Amino acid sequence: MSSTDEERPAEILAELDRLRSRTRTRTHGGAWLPALAVAVLLLASIALYRMPFGQPTALRIDHPYWAGLPDEQRHPVLSYAFWFVGTPLLIATAAAWYTLRARRLGLRVSWPIFAAAGLGVLLLLAVLAAAPETEAPSGALGAAPDWFWPGLLTPLLPVAVAVLALAWAEHSPGLAAAGIWIALLSVWLCGTFPLGYLPPWVTDILGGQSGSLGGQLSLRPGHYLVLMALPLVVFAAVRVARTRHVRDA
Repeated sequence: MSSTDEERPAEILAELDRLRSRTRTRTHGGAWLPALAVAVLLLASIALYRMPFGQPTALRIDHPYWAGLPDEQRHPVLSYAFWFVGTPLLIATAAAWYTLRARRLGLRVSWPIFAAAGLGVLLLLAVLAAAPETEAPSGALGAAPDWFWPGLLTPLLPVAVAVLALAWAEHSPGLAAAGIWIALLSVWLCGTFPLGYLPPWVTDILGGQSGSLGGQLSLRPGHYLVLMALPLVVFAAVRVARTRHVRDA
């Protein structure tokens, strides 16, 4: 047997691997648009707050947090309408995008799990929050035992769940990390009071000493929403660049 005959199976296997990788990249190459759309939705919600970046002298915070984060909003009805119209519109846009890609490329993604998760948790939020509006506490720092879970009634959690579902559909660790990041920030910021509260054990670690009473970051809602959206923007940019590279190869 000649050396050429011995090399041929290896070349065939290498070509098959290349085709599989190319098909996988093309199949999941469209994830950049729904990821970027979620980022745009998060960034657009900055406009719901009265002072998204400035430091106020006084705050009136209503519960549930329909703007997303526990801070003073422009109007509760505006915040409610933003998320309960914007989230379904986002999912409808993603559905149209995936349908178009399936017709054009013949490659399908399990995007309905993304739609079901986002809309399902949003509906659950509406049911759980169907209670009289109350004012957030203004006492000591930290989460009171009876405040943590009610504080999680925020439309940011349905967004985080939707991103995690999209990560499952797209088989994307990057999207999964972005979804977990949004969820962790939402749980921390909405489950404690006031915004940006740091428990004593965190300030002890950061300050290198023990016995502190906790603290608070000086960041405002706009800063936190930018931090939430940043991983999604980076993911979208990387995915577009990778897809173009495979397409041009």
